[in-house]
Amino acid sequence: MEKRKVVIIDGYHLLHKGYYGSLKRKKIAINREGVLINAVYVFVANIYQMIQSNEYYTIIVTFDVGKECWRKEIYPEYKATRKETPCDLIPQMQLVRDFLTSANIPWYEKCKYEGDDIMGTISRIAVKLGYKVDIISNDKDTYQLVSKDVCIISQQSKKTKKEIITEKDVFEKFGCKPCQIPDMKSLLGDHSDNIKGVKGMHYNTAVKLITKYGCVENIFKNLNDFPYDHQKKLEQCKEQVLMNKKIAKILKNVDIGKINFRPLKINYIRFMGFLKREKMWAFTKMIEEKAKDQLQFRENKKIELQN
Repeated sequence: MEKRKVVIIDGYHLLHKGYYGSLKRKKIAINREGVLINAVYVFVANIYQMIQSNEYYTIIVTFDVGKECWRKEIYPEYKATRKETPCDLIPQMQLVRDFLTSANIPWYEKCKYEGDDIMGTISRIAVKLGYKVDIISNDKDTYQLVSKDVCIISQQSKKTKKEIITEKDVFEKFGCKPCQIPDMKSLLGDHSDNIKGVKGMHYNTAVKLITKYGCVENIFKNLNDFPYDHQKKLEQCKEQVLMNKKIAKILKNVDIGKINFRPLKINYIRFMGFLKREKMWAFTKMIEEKAKDQLQFRENKKIELQN
């Protein structure tokens, strides 16, 4: 029997994509309070498309919470070079949570943890329960979660095609297995996360080292294999490299309570309520019929029970 498939969505990736992708439109959507909702529009459109596709047994969304993060406690410079979140995107972050709650779509977050850690945890549990998993994210860090049962679906820009990242693709792009990405990153660094690698370390050298030793810990256990000057250089940056690996590794054991893997059951009545409240008229026609049917079904059930 074919395994059921669940999709885990990087909520902020979808939101940022929607925000920047729709800013150039002539008419930018606002709600009753005059709050910009351009990102919410794109977010809802994408989620609705997934619902309509009937491809997934359930849809789960993950979010980051605030700026505090366990990685910053270890390395305060983590992501320090990232741009601040635009002011008019901040209120939309709460609105998409409201939308998901209204529509009865499960979403998860936890203080001091990033969305990636929540994704890693949920995908591990999903695979253990026998599901196949698609993760929707443009963050290459998530490639370390790829396995025979987990794929990443990525689209870097409107002009590029959607990519389905498998274990084979990870090897082609990184020169290593998915689980070795944190090792590669710890040696080479990562500009986008402000992680500094080993000075002068080249990609090909990192690939050779990880292929031969399997992980950075084994490199340090076998320093005698290296010429004296290389030994000295590696010894000097050992602490930095091991810290890099710790913060580059996505957690898979965050305590987020019980995960809702029940089949997706959209609440179209409350979905409709959310759309009307936020003046999202472009969607109401699509949802109206479904909300009416759901209401009628509930009324019939009531009558049945009364009789």
